[in-house]
This record gives sequence, C-alpha cells and structure tokens, in this order.
Amino acid sequence: MARGMRGAHLLALFFTFLITLFVDADGQETSNGLTGFSLNPPYFNLAQGTSISATATCGQDESGTPRYDLYCKLVGGPTGVLTQNIQGQFCDYCNTADPSKAHPVTNAIDGTERWWQSPPLSRGPGYNEVNVTLDLGQLFHVAYVLIKFANSPRPDLWVLERSVDNGRTFKPWQYFAHSKRECIEKFGKQPNARILNDDDQLCTTEYSRIVPLENGEIVVSLVNGRPGSKNFTYSPVLQDFTKATNIRLSFLRTTTLLGHLISKAQRDPTVTRRYYYSIKDISIGGRCVCHGHAQVCGVSSPVCRLQCECQHNTCGESCDRCCPGFNQKPWRAATVDSPNECHACQCFSHAFDCYYDPEVERRGASLDTFGRYNGGGVCINCQHNTAGVNCERCLEGFYRPFGVPPESPTGCIPCRCDEMTTAGCEMGSGRCICKPQFTGENCDRCADGYYSYPQCIRYPVYPTTTKSPAGPIVGCICDYRGTAYGVCDASGRCLCRQGVEGEQCDRCQPGYHSFPNCQDSYTVRVGAKNFNNFFSKLVLYCYPKMCPFTCMNLLVLLYGARSRAIFLPPFTLDT
Repeated sequence: MARGMRGAHLLALFFTFLITLFVDADGQETSNGLTGFSLNPPYFNLAQGTSISATATCGQDESGTPRYDLYCKLVGGPTGVLTQNIQGQFCDYCNTADPSKAHPVTNAIDGTERWWQSPPLSRGPGYNEVNVTLDLGQLFHVAYVLIKFANSPRPDLWVLERSVDNGRTFKPWQYFAHSKRECIEKFGKQPNARILNDDDQLCTTEYSRIVPLENGEIVVSLVNGRPGSKNFTYSPVLQDFTKATNIRLSFLRTTTLLGHLISKAQRDPTVTRRYYYSIKDISIGGRCVCHGHAQVCGVSSPVCRLQCECQHNTCGESCDRCCPGFNQKPWRAATVDSPNECHACQCFSHAFDCYYDPEVERRGASLDTFGRYNGGGVCINCQHNTAGVNCERCLEGFYRPFGVPPESPTGCIPCRCDEMTTAGCEMGSGRCICKPQFTGENCDRCADGYYSYPQCIRYPVYPTTTKSPAGPIVGCICDYRGTAYGVCDASGRCLCRQGVEGEQCDRCQPGYHSFPNCQDSYTVRVGAKNFNNFFSKLVLYCYPKMCPFTCMNLLVLLYGARSRAIFLPPFTLDT
C-alpha cells in the first residue's frame, strides 16, 4: 500500500513538472491562465474518466467470453502470490470472470497499481498487434502522453496515433522502433531526427530497449522542442498538431530476448507465454481547445461534456465561432497581442443575427457600430419593413420620413402611391417614383413613347427585315405617333395612319386637325352668286363641334342675308 501511495505521489510530481513545461511553452503564462490577451483554461489529466478499449485482453477470448490464459514473467521473481512456479518461471493465470485474476483495460486509467494485460503470444503470434484506444469525448489540446508499464518490458515496435474526427480516422503522432534501421524500413522516417517543423512526426529508438524488464515508462512530449513552442498562440500548425479527440496506442511487436528470436523458440509456449503487453497507468496532459477565448472549461449539462466559458463575443463548445449578431469581422483565435474579439454588426436594432461576407468588406458596403464602413457583416432577416446590408433602408413600398432615426421600429411607413403606376417612393419625402411608362407628379399620365393611359402601351417600332435598295438595314425614321402598325415599308417609307401625312408622318392632312389624333373636320362647299363676281367659289371649313347651321349663319352674316347660297354635304377639297 505504501509503495502504491509513493508511486502515485511521484507520478503527481512528474505530471506537475510536465504541465509547467507546457505552460512555459505557451509563453509567459501567469497563474490565472492569461497569456497576454489570449485566455486559456487550466491543464488536467484527460485520461481520468475517459472511455478506453483494447482489441485483446488476457483472460477472455475474441468474443469477450472469459477463459484461462497462462502467462509467465520474462525474468525475476514474483511480485505477488503466483499460482505456479514452472521450470523456474513465475507464472499465473488471467481470467476476466475472477476479479483477482482479471486485467481489464480500465485498470490503465483508474489510478491504482492494477494493470491491463494483453494475451500472451502463446495464444498466437497475431497478439503482437494489439490496439489500446482512449476516446476523449471531444477535442482537446494534448501536451504529452505518459505511459507506465507493469510486469512486461516496453513495446519493441509501435505507433502513437491520434484522431481529430472522433475515431473515424487516425494518423501517426510519433513512431517507436527497436533500431534506426527499422525507423527507415518500417516507417520511412529518419531515426532520432532533429525537429524542424511544428508537425514533424518523429521516430525514436530511446524507449524500445529491453530494459527495464518491468515498470518502464514512456514520455511523449508533443510541444517542447518544437519551433512554435515558445509562441504557441502564433503557431496554428502546432495548435492543430496537438489536437485530438481520440488517442490510440498501436502496438506492433513485443520486446523479446535475443535468444528467443529463432523460429523454434517462437513456437515454444514456454517461451511465447512470457511475451505480452501490460500497462499500469496512462496519463494525458491537456486542456480544452478554447482558441484563446476562455479561461474556464466547465461541465455542461445535460451531456456532461466540457465546454469553454467563452469570452470576446465568441460562442461554441470550443469558442470556435462568433456569437449571433457579432460577425462584422471574421472569427479568429486570440493571440498574445490581440484578443481578436468578435464585433457586433450594425443592424439598427432591426435584426438579431448577421453573417460575414468578404466580398461585402472588399466593396466597403457594410457599416459598423462606429459609423465606419469597416468589415463585412450582413444582417439576416431584417424586421420592421427594413432591408439592406445593415437594414438601413425601407422595403419597396415604404419610406422613412425626414427626421426619423434609422433605429425606430416604426420608422418605415407605407408609401401613399398607386402601386399600379409607381415603384415605391423616395426616402424622406415620400414622393412617388413613377414606373418607366408613367410620368407626372402623381404618375397619372403616360410617358413619352407610350399611349392609352392607364395601360400606357409602348408605341411599336419594327425595324425592316428586308434589304433596303438604299443600302444596309437601318431603323425607320418616323414619328411613331402618326404611323400605322407596320411603321414603315421595306424601303424605309413611313406608313402614315389615316388623316396623317408627311415623310415622317408628323402632321395632319388637310381636313384634319390636332396632331397626333388628326380629327376629321366638317367641310362645306358654298356656291356664291351676285357677289360682283368677286368670289366664284367659297370654301368654308368648320370644326367638328360646329354644326352646319352655324356655318350657314356665319356665311349670311359675312355676305348679306340676300345672298343665295347652296350648301352641300361635307366633302374634301379635291372633289
């Protein structure tokens, strides 16, 4: 018991020492978790309380059914009461059904002197390859991995792997090999190479020696010695390199004595039952990934996951996005020199959320809360009859009178215009804006080029479709107000309507008046006699609203009541 307490105390001191190293690597970190403007939660042992599994365990078969597995220590005397002394070997049995003989993988993270153990190779050489996987449950920054082995040597060949997608895929973190040659042949890595980049994957031979035969340790530091270790907040590569949701110990080959490498010994159960893996403790130093936006990582309910208590207007489990309404600038992780906080969008209290658009920022089209065109925030779902990047204008059909502040929830009021003839109204004044085919102060008449209010139909203009004798095809040069349906013929001559004449159909014919309507006149021919032959013929034109009797009275008034006049029905001058 005293031995166990002493070992736990030493492990705690070592854990604290490594934490200190990693804190130093983060750059002038104070005791309250601040690194300049970058906020960071405290470190802790991620392995405690996590989910752990193994692909094979001594004392049970592949289906999990308990069984007896005989194993023996490689060298040395017994550490406890063993059931057998076979040929000088100190041996015992594994069986998951017997608590005193069970060695489940959960023993590796329970903080006791109990251990996990894999099946001995006497069950088959395939048990050289065994995986132990820790599911951290969420994304963390991992500073180091510390493994304490139990009654077996450290592995001869293995890979420390990580996953950032909750165990769907794994990639190597560090390689371990017995010799330099194996680093090259097995993993394609230079052995014990100097670290040049923050994401270099090393291959080390330091931890694959056969001694110590038991209670050996492996310490993997994932930060110290890397280029970005002194300025962690400015090294996104190192930040990504230390992230993990799952950690896997992929054991490939047990450590053996040299004399046991011969093929005959590999088939001898008295030899192979001495080779297996055993782990007494796994400690993982790390902290929540909060991207410099939180000092505290607490348990959230009801899912019982650790969640950053975000600051700087950031949100999310890892403070990895801006909160709703704070997307005027793109999200960024905090650094020592800047908190890179998220800024509120200017929506004039007409919207609750917004998104960042780099194109809007490039155009300088988004107003910030300081009245500057700075950033790319675009308001979402503008309320109160507003629209625009900043909800700064009224919807079509509404206007904000002069003097009304843009924040007013009742500022945009309906236009007092006819929707059929207008396209809304002007901001401030509320003056109606006519549609293209209408004009006038109240949009109550047709614009030039249109006729028949209120339909206001465009006068048709049809270009000729046949080749003109005068040259290339050109548009008709006609007054469309006086042309017929076809406008002009193939030669470009304007086709005038009835009562209209001229090369461009731009005037009324004689007998018609009021172009472009060209209304018909009442025409009267008067035969005059006894006027001293001064007039042989007199023609008087009367407007349509003047009746023929009025014309007759006018003639008598002008030329005397005794004049003899003959009035004929209306006719044109050339008849």
